[in-house]
Amino acid sequence: MSGERTMIAFSAGSWRFHYRVGAVVIRDRHVLLMKAGSEDFWFVPGGRIEMGETAERALEREVREELGVAGQVGRLLWTNENFFRMKETLMHEVGLYFEVSLAKDAHRDLTARITGTEGDGASFECAWHPLDSLRRIQVVPRFLARGLARLPDVPEHVVEVDPSVAPYPS
Repeated sequence: MSGERTMIAFSAGSWRFHYRVGAVVIRDRHVLLMKAGSEDFWFVPGGRIEMGETAERALEREVREELGVAGQVGRLLWTNENFFRMKETLMHEVGLYFEVSLAKDAHRDLTARITGTEGDGASFECAWHPLDSLRRIQVVPRFLARGLARLPDVPEHVVEVDPSVAPYPS
């Protein structure tokens, strides 16, 4: 794609909508997670899908941008409808989470931190986390803390509504 990037995100009243993809990268019983700036929560690498872009292509782009390496997008694991609050904004997010593999020599050191800067100038860090430690850190969306330890055999649809946004529109 060339020219200006148009992410699929918009506001409607007090709500903000995002259509995003997430990369589930697991190696030696560790999962690669990232966090933005000074936030206290972790999430899988990925980001918003651009207009006219397939989910797989968006995920390939995001992995390249955030990890600096190519990723092989595998099977779809979860679709997630997530309703939560980010500061004063009510968020409605639809996320597609795929298995992603990296080249065997890419980011092999499970103790290393990967740092970078997003296109908007925000800093981030990525780190490998043992799968059995995920309940001791804050992982979002929340279902990932238990889901990453046992990937589904077939794609699952997960809806999460944070109590801070309930009741939400029906």
